[in-house]
Amino acid sequence: MKKLKIMITIIILSFSFFLMIYSKKRSYELSYDNNGFKVFEKYIKEDNKYIIKITKGSESFNFIINDKYHKNRKLVSNIKKYENDDEVCLEIKFNNKNNVLPTCKKGNDVISYYLTSKKMKNNFKKRNYQEKVKTSKYSYKNIDVKSLNGKKVLIWNYHGFYYLSDNDKKNIDIVKNDVYNPSLVGQIDNYLVIPNYDQGYEYKSLKIFNVDNFDVSKLSISKNLSGDSYVLGVNDKSIFIYDTKYERELEIVPYKLKYRFLNNLYIYDKGKVVSKTSNALNNNIAFIYDTDYEYVLDNNKLYRTNKYNSDKELISNKDIKEIVKKDNGEVYYISKNSLYSYSDKYGEVEMLEYFELDFNYKNIIYIFN
Repeated sequence: MKKLKIMITIIILSFSFFLMIYSKKRSYELSYDNNGFKVFEKYIKEDNKYIIKITKGSESFNFIINDKYHKNRKLVSNIKKYENDDEVCLEIKFNNKNNVLPTCKKGNDVISYYLTSKKMKNNFKKRNYQEKVKTSKYSYKNIDVKSLNGKKVLIWNYHGFYYLSDNDKKNIDIVKNDVYNPSLVGQIDNYLVIPNYDQGYEYKSLKIFNVDNFDVSKLSISKNLSGDSYVLGVNDKSIFIYDTKYERELEIVPYKLKYRFLNNLYIYDKGKVVSKTSNALNNNIAFIYDTDYEYVLDNNKLYRTNKYNSDKELISNKDIKEIVKKDNGEVYYISKNSLYSYSDKYGEVEMLEYFELDFNYKNIIYIFN
């Protein structure tokens, strides 16, 4: 009887160990054929991403899929190719679901599905890919709000901000004197870090603005910060500023109202500390982030690149004059006198229209979740 119990225990432990190993998340890659298409399937455990490349002849289409880890393999099925004049789109079913945004090309160029013709879009069920945008139409201070979609938008008005949200709007004074180019405003979490512009070109204090409760706090600093400074970037709960005049670096922790001048100069490169010289920082270098997507302007056209393949995807047909904010899967930008956003979830959305953006648009818009 004792031997039987030991054997049963061993079997249970062995089976439990097998299940643990079998279900453990791990990176993999494999290739297989599906209905005349060659499928390369890769899972990257560190990024929690599936990378899919589908080829047929000389054509190839790439997909980056955010999905939980599946112990099954060969997850791509039901591949469909649609053609219309010089447009080609590939639609796939992944893990038995039809919710992967199609990959499209116009000629040899990769373009967003949202830029394809109406005739091409008629091949697809829109509800599978695009979520409905929340509208919030109203006017405030000559700003025509169209759809903030749950975002909070602050627009510099020379002495503070116009605050806009789906349900609220207000004017917030920060400084007394008019400031036409607030180039040193930094954004982190729910805070804006703003020099005390009333002090002129040299600042001995900063103003910390909490977007959640509209509180403005003063943070005095021990050394002057010049107007030749710029924001290096953010890491964890800190925002970093480099002063090219005095060649020193300032770290600020807004939620603690604390700061320090660093003994050594450095930046964060994908989370790692990298030492820099003053000569390097004087060339306006910035922190490098480990993001899936990057957004670039080329001849006033907005493109999205990624770290997994060489695709350069056109995501707007508009003439873009400024990228306001990049947030991995989302980007915010200005065309003519309007602020837009783009994401795979909603496509291109006009958020607001403001005549001031026709001639003054740099460093004046800040967007929060």
